[in-house]
Amino acid sequence: MTSSGEDNLGRAPVAHDFAESIRELNASQGLVVGILGPWGHGKRSFINLMREKFAAAPALTVVDFNPWMFSGSNQLVNFFFTEIAAELNVHSKSRFGKTADWLAQYANILKPVSQLVPLPGAAAVGEVAVAALGGLAATTDAEHSAKKVREEITKELVSLARPIVVVIDDIDRLTTLEIREIFKLVRLTASFPNIIYVLAFDRERVEQALTEDGIPGRAYLEKIVQLSFDVPHALEKLLRSQVVEELDRILTPVANATLDNSRWIDIYWEVIDPLFSNMRDVTRYAISARSTIKSLGDEVDLVDLLAMEALRVFRPELVQQLSKLRNELTSAREVMGRKDERAQKTITALLAKFPDDDDVIRALFNHVFPAALQYIENNHYGSDWLSVWRTAHRMAHIDFLNLYFDRVAPDELVAFRSSEQAFKFLNDGVALKGYLAALDPEQLETVLEGLTSYEAKFTTEMVIPGSITLLNLIDAIPEKKERGFFDIGRREISVGRVVLRLLRRVADEAEREAIVSQILDGIETYSSQLNFIHSVGYREGAGHKLVSEAFAARIHAEFVARLQRIPPTEPWREWDAWRIYDAVHTATGEAPLTSSDDPVLLRAILHSLKSTARSQSMGSRQVRSEDRLAWELLVGLFESEVAVEEVVRNVRKNLGDDNILQLADKYLSGWRPESF
Repeated sequence: MTSSGEDNLGRAPVAHDFAESIRELNASQGLVVGILGPWGHGKRSFINLMREKFAAAPALTVVDFNPWMFSGSNQLVNFFFTEIAAELNVHSKSRFGKTADWLAQYANILKPVSQLVPLPGAAAVGEVAVAALGGLAATTDAEHSAKKVREEITKELVSLARPIVVVIDDIDRLTTLEIREIFKLVRLTASFPNIIYVLAFDRERVEQALTEDGIPGRAYLEKIVQLSFDVPHALEKLLRSQVVEELDRILTPVANATLDNSRWIDIYWEVIDPLFSNMRDVTRYAISARSTIKSLGDEVDLVDLLAMEALRVFRPELVQQLSKLRNELTSAREVMGRKDERAQKTITALLAKFPDDDDVIRALFNHVFPAALQYIENNHYGSDWLSVWRTAHRMAHIDFLNLYFDRVAPDELVAFRSSEQAFKFLNDGVALKGYLAALDPEQLETVLEGLTSYEAKFTTEMVIPGSITLLNLIDAIPEKKERGFFDIGRREISVGRVVLRLLRRVADEAEREAIVSQILDGIETYSSQLNFIHSVGYREGAGHKLVSEAFAARIHAEFVARLQRIPPTEPWREWDAWRIYDAVHTATGEAPLTSSDDPVLLRAILHSLKSTARSQSMGSRQVRSEDRLAWELLVGLFESEVAVEEVVRNVRKNLGDDNILQLADKYLSGWRPESF
């Protein structure tokens, strides 16, 4: 704070009155004033308010001396007088030019004296220079000169119409030796006429530094400081109003900033508020948190961000430990699941390491990392909560906690951001199709898996456009070439999970059946139609019985009849071509195709029966894979290997060779894969 216009704590009247009382005092023999208060209690702001009264007519000249400018006590004396001389020249060379010149000479005379002691502590510079400063000895030319110059400085200062105010701030942040040197210097020069020293410091810290040889620092301090003022603590009400004001400033650049008030109130009172003790804390929090909130405010839940930023600023060691416990803070556990004993010991050790912050840490777990409660309370959060935390951008989900600590979004979170955007378009088929078409096809399956996290937010308006668009997308999703040994995911499964969750938003069966009919009308491939019919019906291992059994039988029969009448208009898109014709084969008992049919369709059938078997040796991480054909199913569809051989010949002749035809050749030659 630099002026009363920024005085939110109402201290300006008090500061002005105190400054006015100083102006009224007799400074003919010098004066030392102390502005006292712990670090962060606004001493500098209080002095800035005093300056306003010093500046009132007739104005006093205020000179600032920053003790941090010198490195070591052996430079202090020289710097002190040099700086004051320079400042006086800046303020008014005509008024203070001669005084400034004498002060500069004084500094030059004392400079060699200060260099006599190369190491601070053996004999402090202030002690070496006492004779020169006080005129008490006459053994060297330097001391004779110092005495003469001092007399000239005194003469010039006496002639001033108004005193000069010298402000020395941040004394309590110096080393013990430097604090002693500052006060020795002030004591030895305090008798200069028309010099008013205004010293800002923490009384406890300075008294501790001045205590020496059994003599309490307070007694020494009382001999130097003639008038003092203790800056009062900021009222809690005013402090909190400043917090609110600073938070408003922090959140201004965040687009569509919203706070979950149900969580914010508890987090503020239990996590953030206990960390503030003065106005400087508020300022530190605002400055430090602003850049983080600006960069992550659109990405991570604001309540979590504000809580973690407060800890980062005021409890950095605790935040460093939390960064190492990301899995423990975010791992869900089912009711019957066993507790992770190692994690439990780790969380218990964390609480033991920070006993003074026990309440804050427990509140943090309760409101930000609820999964961690399972290690200290009889509590659990199942895997269903992961979707809740993820869609809310909570740090309780590992993706968002990693983003906060690493500032780099993990691959899973990058994909989830796309899922989040896709969710916004679920009620608009055209927009959803356009958005998904613009994504990297390799990411589509992961993006669709992320959509299931939004199940609780699905609406009935999303069911038809969302389902049709996603079911028409299956053939555009590339099959993942590299899967883990236990990875059984398939593109149609990723789509089906979302579509089924959408349909479950419709409670009435009759209404659901009507919607199923509308969805079927909009699906472009027979493969996706049959997959959808199986998933909503009663097919063993696939059906979820979302419609009546009679309705399921009817739409299946209509599907078979439709396929018999109208061949696929885009056969290259039929990702499950074998299955759709097997449905006809099963229903009619006759071969639905011949070897002379459309070669594009025949190739699609061959590709739909290809699979990859994987094996892994005990103790080895290497996965062996082998491509296979469901040969018996293929032969069954065309009713003989001879017919299959003709199919291969037809496709190769019209479309050229490829790996699936070469694989069929191996089977036709009698090869069969080993079992593993």
